[in-house]
Amino acid sequence: MIYQALDTVATELNNYLVARFNKGGQKAAVLNAIVGQDGSIAENSRDRIVLSLINLEHETAMQFNPIFFQNKEKTNTKKPENLPYNFNLDVLVTAVFDAPNYDEGLKHLSEAIYFFQTKNIFNIENTPQLGIGIQELTFELIKLSYHQEHSLWGAIGAKYMPSVLFKIRMLSFQSCQLVDVPQIARIAPAKDKSSITDLNPSHTLQN
Repeated sequence: MIYQALDTVATELNNYLVARFNKGGQKAAVLNAIVGQDGSIAENSRDRIVLSLINLEHETAMQFNPIFFQNKEKTNTKKPENLPYNFNLDVLVTAVFDAPNYDEGLKHLSEAIYFFQTKNIFNIENTPQLGIGIQELTFELIKLSYHQEHSLWGAIGAKYMPSVLFKIRMLSFQSCQLVDVPQIARIAPAKDKSSITDLNPSHTLQN
């Protein structure tokens, strides 16, 4: 689901930038890492706007409470359905352009900002390719202090590049598969004689 959402956003942004800059068959925006493990610019990221997931934030506004439904097919089992896991995505939009093309990088980044300012909500109506399971994505521009910016690029392992950070709300993970939970009939007796060995309330405890 994470890939599906971000790949769709990157594709939409790419189509917009390609049209704006008449790039023909060349890509203008990609979903990718900024740098590789060795610290060099990642393959397919050079001279493009790069969308990178830098953080997954668990949305805890809703409590996690299991809900149980009686399994109609098996009277001695129940099916649990838990509330979904909700996540916000922190996505960095970066102009990864070499020094000779620095001005082009700023132009591309400016257009990317215009794009998300115009289309700050993705839903199944304006973006059908989001697919099943993703109802809506909203984009919020995040302001970083100089210290936060420095820490972020230090964690990425690269020198600062022109960029903006968006928080995307939100992805909801809800499995379609329900797992049968068998009803507990007995608990193995423990060593002491006062242990309860049967959950049937009609049974008496044996001393």
